[in-house]
Amino acid sequence: MRSGGALALAILLAAGVARGEGYPIPRGEHPVAWKPAQTLGEWTAEGGALALTTPKALRNFFLQEDEGTSPVPFVRARIQNPARADLALLFRAKVRTAQPVFTLTGYGLYLDGRRETVGFVRYDGTRSDDSGARAKVPGLAKVTELELVLFLAGPVFAVHVYDARTKAELANLVWSDAAFAGGSLGVYAHKTQSADVRVSLFVPDPPPQEASARDGLSLEWLVRVERGLQFAPEVRRHLRRVAREADADVYIASELGVHLLRASSVNVRELHPGVPYRFLDSTFEERLARARKGPEREGFVEGLKDPELIERAMRALAARAPERARVIEIGRTHEDRPILALLMGEALDDHSRPAMLLCGGTHANELVTPELPLDAARWLLENAEDKRVARWLSTFHIVIVPLVNPDGSHGYWHVATDRGRTNRRKDEQATELGLYEYGVDLNRNYPFQWGSVEDRYNSEDPRSPFYRGPAAGSEPEVQAMMKLGEAWRFVAMVSYHAAATRLLVPYTVEGAREPKPSAAWAVAPAMIDAVAPVQGGKRYEAVRHLYPVAGTDQDWFYWSFGTLAYLVELPFVSPGPRRPLAPMVEGARGFWQVLFDRFLDGPALTVRVPESFREEGPVTVAVEEIAWPNGEHFSAHPESGVFHTYLPAAGRYTVKVTSASGKTVSRPVEVGSARVVLALTEDS
Repeated sequence: MRSGGALALAILLAAGVARGEGYPIPRGEHPVAWKPAQTLGEWTAEGGALALTTPKALRNFFLQEDEGTSPVPFVRARIQNPARADLALLFRAKVRTAQPVFTLTGYGLYLDGRRETVGFVRYDGTRSDDSGARAKVPGLAKVTELELVLFLAGPVFAVHVYDARTKAELANLVWSDAAFAGGSLGVYAHKTQSADVRVSLFVPDPPPQEASARDGLSLEWLVRVERGLQFAPEVRRHLRRVAREADADVYIASELGVHLLRASSVNVRELHPGVPYRFLDSTFEERLARARKGPEREGFVEGLKDPELIERAMRALAARAPERARVIEIGRTHEDRPILALLMGEALDDHSRPAMLLCGGTHANELVTPELPLDAARWLLENAEDKRVARWLSTFHIVIVPLVNPDGSHGYWHVATDRGRTNRRKDEQATELGLYEYGVDLNRNYPFQWGSVEDRYNSEDPRSPFYRGPAAGSEPEVQAMMKLGEAWRFVAMVSYHAAATRLLVPYTVEGAREPKPSAAWAVAPAMIDAVAPVQGGKRYEAVRHLYPVAGTDQDWFYWSFGTLAYLVELPFVSPGPRRPLAPMVEGARGFWQVLFDRFLDGPALTVRVPESFREEGPVTVAVEEIAWPNGEHFSAHPESGVFHTYLPAAGRYTVKVTSASGKTVSRPVEVGSARVVLALTEDS
């Protein structure tokens, strides 16, 4: 999943951008004095430059002795005679030697002089995996010395390639991979590489403060200048105009463009790292104007949506079908934005009906996720006369929360795209640390097993994009979703995220044991089968998790109410020429449609508890043939006295209800290929 941050840019801001020898780099660096930790082949270092003089194998390596500065946030490299190079600059590298072979883990930035190509590669022991992130370096044969500036920020790596003599930028590319968190620098070279290829490295000195660090990297800056202002050609080619405002022109600049602007006499009105997504989506302004101009019922526009367009879409749907759709506010954010839900169905105040939840935008930088719940709402209303859909609408209450994280979405669309994963909570600690990017990862903040996992994806550090918050359930967005769960006791839910093409089946957190037998795993295969393959024919896969994680929405709903809670990892974060939005959205409708049909067609169970039991307080409902091993206790809805649940398979079950005072009623029930409604009385 893409995550925002500004490690390299924080360095630039803190240290200033120096006019170097054709490269925009921070001040305060020092050359690497080559000290071998492990080597293969004979290497020499003269004048700070390393060369392979005598190869001993097909691939030879020089791993630098770790000076305690790894992992570094950036590396600058000088490569002499790059046209004859066949090497990789190693970073986060570790080597284990075991004669006659060695294993290498970590990453490389390779330079293939013959093919005029640079690219990223990952080393996984005895093999290397080309990332596919590569770029041509045109005219490399004529370049006598190459300058590379490699930025490293968490799982995100970016490189700018320059001709060291002419200062011309030749290529740049970005890659993200989270496999290896740390290791050393070094060089990896093919045996045919010429001995006159020499490598010099430079790293920060001293290491910069980490207070502003977030995993991620923005390579672009937003620039506002007086409208109509003309730039010198050498500056203009590094700027891209994205908007014309009433009194200003808005540009996106590369880091080199920022360097050149600062060195010129141009009067810049606004300059900051990161670009709002509104300037990256060329259709946004037109779509927003169209939504604002028309009547409320026409406020649903196609395409990706910021918080305003999402709200207008929800209100447009409700205005088209006021008899079966209603927008409600379920909470407010730290920045006082409303968290909205669209309720759909019949008799919306009747809580005896089974309820379904579809939600997105928890990580608001995962841009496509609000579109799935909104698409479901629109599709249901547009097909309300279809017999299958009419059956759903007359049976279920469907609750749509397209944007759980409005503050993050506003930041992503209107401030900078290095924001959006978190909810913009700026507490005293964030203020004290002077964080550029801050906030809580809402899908680490739910109370179930909150804080039980501690790693880079589950952090107590407010500098992390995976910060779980100061306490379980501390965030207003999470509190709003929990109150929604208490009010509706959802029988099933789908929470949309991106991007891994997976269906996550609860429990996700390590240590939580699955019920036996598990209805969640019993239903999952039909959900996968009902969903169209994504681009290239790849199919979704049902898994428990992508990596260890705690405090998620799906686990909390599953543990609290027995909600069949799934998390869908969509195949991409934002659409592009090769990743069209509509087929992905339409192809994923099967996830929630199967849940609707599977409950109605069974095997499933609806239990109505005795009225006398309900008068005493919460009534616990258990199916004795299903063992829940994590202390789960499910209760009937306090207003209606009804409990809904999926069953893993047809068969004979025993339903037991217990009143607050300890009175119990048990009754066997035979459940086949249909939902069974069981009404219990005190003398059942």
